[in-house]
Amino acid sequence: MSESADCVELPPAPREQLIERKVALDGRILEFPLERWLATPQLVVGRWVADKDPRAIERYPRASGFTSWGVWWPGKPYSAYRLHRPDGSLRIYRLDTVDQVLFDGETLEFHDLLLDALIRPGGEVTIEDEDEVEQATAEHQLSLEQRWRIDWTRDLYQNRSELLMQRIDAAVERAIESVRNGGG
Repeated sequence: MSESADCVELPPAPREQLIERKVALDGRILEFPLERWLATPQLVVGRWVADKDPRAIERYPRASGFTSWGVWWPGKPYSAYRLHRPDGSLRIYRLDTVDQVLFDGETLEFHDLLLDALIRPGGEVTIEDEDEVEQATAEHQLSLEQRWRIDWTRDLYQNRSELLMQRIDAAVERAIESVRNGGG
C-alpha cells in the first residue's frame, strides 16, 4: 500500500483537526494544521494537505497538491512523514529525531533533535543535519540523553529502514481504516 496509499480511494477526511507543533532546539516554534486521522495514547496520525494550509505555498513554493502523513509514537525517539506527490504516488519517507512528544487531544508537540533521515521507497537512506548535531554538541545544547537518542536513531535509520517503512505504512493504514470504520 505504501506506493499508492494516496492513490486509493480514501474515505472523506475527518473534520477534526490537530495542530502539529515542532519546537526547535533554539525555541522557535513551527505549527502546521493537520487532518486528525487517528489519536491514541500510543499512536497519532495526521495528514497535512498543502492546499488546505494557507501558509504552505509561502513556506514551500512548490507544495501545491502535495500531502504528507505525519506519524508520531509518544515515547519513541523518532517521528515520520510519508510524503506524496500531487498524483498520490509516494515521494519519500522523512524521519525526525524527536524528544518530549506530547499530545493533549488538540496539539501534538515535540522537540526536534536536529538529525533527520530521508528514506526513498527503494530503501536508500540519506542522513541529514549531522553538522547541526555536531555544532549543537560542541555548544553544549544537547543533553547526554538527547545525544543518545540521536545516535540510536541514526543507527536505526541506517540499519532498519525497511522496518521503519513498514511501521509507517502500517500506522497510516490503521488510521485510514479507523476513519473508514467511523473511528478516528
